[in-house]
Amino acid sequence: MNTVNAIIKDNYTEIIYSFGKDLQSAVDTALQKYLIDLITSEIAKLRKKELMFESKYQCDYKSFSQRISEDEEFVVRIEADVNKLWEIDIAEWEFCHKGLNDWTKKLQNILMMS
Repeated sequence: MNTVNAIIKDNYTEIIYSFGKDLQSAVDTALQKYLIDLITSEIAKLRKKELMFESKYQCDYKSFSQRISEDEEFVVRIEADVNKLWEIDIAEWEFCHKGLNDWTKKLQNILMMS
């Protein structure tokens, strides 16, 4: 396994040490910030897509999935007025919804580590 010292450029290492900082904690902090940026970007992308579905179907994912499984009139109305291919949308919507939950949990875990 590589050590942090072996994979960090010497000029970066010198600068970190000049501030009296520990190399491992500096790398951990940098990685934490980078991961937070990546995750929040992914959450924003998924939320934007989820909002598009909520606007299209005029309800949230939970309500929509419940109604299509219980209310045949709702399904007929959706197919007639909104989208005959709603089943494709709900698969993508479910992916967004679950992804939002998963990434939010990962973000919370990272934030709890600090």
